[in-house]
Amino acid sequence: MKISGRQVLASVLALAWTAGCSGNSGSNPAQSNSASSGPAQSTPASRSSAATGGSASGTVWIIGGSTLTRLQSTDTSGTLKQYFDTPNAYVVVAAKQWSIPAGWTSTPTASFTSYSALQSALDGGTLDPRIKAVLYDNENWTQTPTAEQQDPAHYDQLAGQLAHQHHLQFIATPAVDLISVLSPAVPSGGGRRYQSFLDLGLAGQIAASADVIDIQAQAAESNVSQFASFVDAAADQARKANPAVKVVAGISTNPSGTAVTADAMDQAAKAVRAHVDGYWLNDPAASAFCPKCSGPYPQIALDALSGL
Repeated sequence: MKISGRQVLASVLALAWTAGCSGNSGSNPAQSNSASSGPAQSTPASRSSAATGGSASGTVWIIGGSTLTRLQSTDTSGTLKQYFDTPNAYVVVAAKQWSIPAGWTSTPTASFTSYSALQSALDGGTLDPRIKAVLYDNENWTQTPTAEQQDPAHYDQLAGQLAHQHHLQFIATPAVDLISVLSPAVPSGGGRRYQSFLDLGLAGQIAASADVIDIQAQAAESNVSQFASFVDAAADQARKANPAVKVVAGISTNPSGTAVTADAMDQAAKAVRAHVDGYWLNDPAASAFCPKCSGPYPQIALDALSGL
């Protein structure tokens, strides 16, 4: 695929994470003019299909850098360190805003909304050499090319292969709204999209190429049974395809723009705790890419963390 430099830059910078999508509140992938594609990072070794439990540091986390920065400014007790000062915490950083506090061991992560932009950054040697993981956020939006929306498993496979060639961990975050492209006759409400996502086997197909897969179920957060049913089934499908994959569930302070309580977030998260390795903590702000977002709500996010 031949694309112009302007198209690449537009795709790379298109990282406003939406509540119905991945919820990263405006982080950009870290890039530099260095020829290095990043430090060596081996693919995680095979692990049991049972989810990790226990302490906060043992839980896998994904969080946008701007979200982490907001939470730090709100966190008067200084408890964030126990959650995110660990290699199990993937922090999506920006080139001009390195959001990981000095000395923290969080895994610096760059995010891309198109495979073409990821390919350009890695093959072109423009990725910040401190990056250890890359995230591919393919959704039904203009930031992901139509061809990639129409064949998400294929492009996730390509993205995973490319990331591993550059010794980077690969995080897959396919949005459920891709069903609107793959199965346009399926209605958006009533949980039909979740079932269609499972019926197409997308979680398994995509997890086969990933080190971490995010199940974007946050839009169903207020319906705990629906949320749990989808996450559990998708996690099972993912691990059958790749026993080594780490599975996280998306939770949000304002899924689809509707603010929820910390207790509601905790109920959804705890309902799937036995089946996931961790969570993507979303606190999205309104943006051009998330016009329905009503956040951010950093105190709700902090309270949810405390409840977990």
